[in-house]
Amino acid sequence: MYETDLHLEPNEASDLCDVFDDDVLRARGWDEALLTVMDEAPAEEALALIVHEAGAGHGEGWSAMRVPSDAGGDAGRTEDAEACARRDGFVYVMGSQFGKKSGPLAAKRSWIARVPEAALLEAIDGGTPAPLEVARTRFAVHRAVNDAIVAAGIDVLELGDRSREAYIDATIAVGEEKGKRWAGRVAPHDHPLNVEGIEFRAGGALLIGLRYPVTADGRPMLVEVGDPGALFDEPERPPACDAVWVLDGCGTAAQPAGIRALHTHGEDRFDAIVGDLDAANKGATVLEDHPHGGAATSRHVCFALPAGRGGAVDAELVHDFGDVRRVEGLVVHDDGSAHYVLDEEGRVALRTSPFSAAT
Repeated sequence: MYETDLHLEPNEASDLCDVFDDDVLRARGWDEALLTVMDEAPAEEALALIVHEAGAGHGEGWSAMRVPSDAGGDAGRTEDAEACARRDGFVYVMGSQFGKKSGPLAAKRSWIARVPEAALLEAIDGGTPAPLEVARTRFAVHRAVNDAIVAAGIDVLELGDRSREAYIDATIAVGEEKGKRWAGRVAPHDHPLNVEGIEFRAGGALLIGLRYPVTADGRPMLVEVGDPGALFDEPERPPACDAVWVLDGCGTAAQPAGIRALHTHGEDRFDAIVGDLDAANKGATVLEDHPHGGAATSRHVCFALPAGRGGAVDAELVHDFGDVRRVEGLVVHDDGSAHYVLDEEGRVALRTSPFSAAT
């Protein structure tokens, strides 16, 4: 693999998606452009472009730049961008829906946003900041996904006492004591959500990849929102979830694995990074309850989704990263080449692989 330090600050990158059509790339002298999100910033400060000079070798010619954007009245009211995807001229970004490692869940992390793809170029050229439409969902996605998992009859890894107290009980208490408008959307038997990947199905449904929770036997789950536009029309109404999918072939009871990133080839073919439930040695409450949740290595897998209302699908291993743990995004091209963004200590790195990674 070829590796490049992207010199992005703050150095907490998550997810990756490709942007811009071939004519735009040629006009700029690029042959590739990728977007990543920086998760230690509010949504309007989270976007970064990674571009490659046309004709340069795999390990050279890369540069990265922050994208100025404007969230209007929602500026400063979001945090923890974790996932991005491209669809119909827009780039979508989603917050983790989670909380800090010691809890509680945070409404500032419960959001989705979108920005016109063309506006990214004007913003980096020094023009108007890219207009970011933010839908502050205030646990509406949390409510919908929890209900969908229950309705699907999936046995979920039991939430430990410490995690329940930190993430569920504490959040309910905050909502009631402070009279929050979202009070009641988090219920006593819920599981906290940690979203780290989103992508679109061929028909336009939004696929949400969960790092946490996972099934009782340690497999990753994806939840399908049939009408993602409804999140922007009525942000605080729980969206309809059409299906819950479980990936076979990755994750076990001894080494549970959640979704860290998603990418699609179109036609409902996907690549994913799967890995540990939270970072070890960081004081994560989830790992205090489930120490084995930090054991899974980062793996690149691929799978296809059929039509239907959910169920188990086979995932095929493409690459195991071994000791390289913090692989947080991927883009795979039709020729089999792949790019990965790594959130390493003190830097953000991009790795390019020439091996065949196509589904």
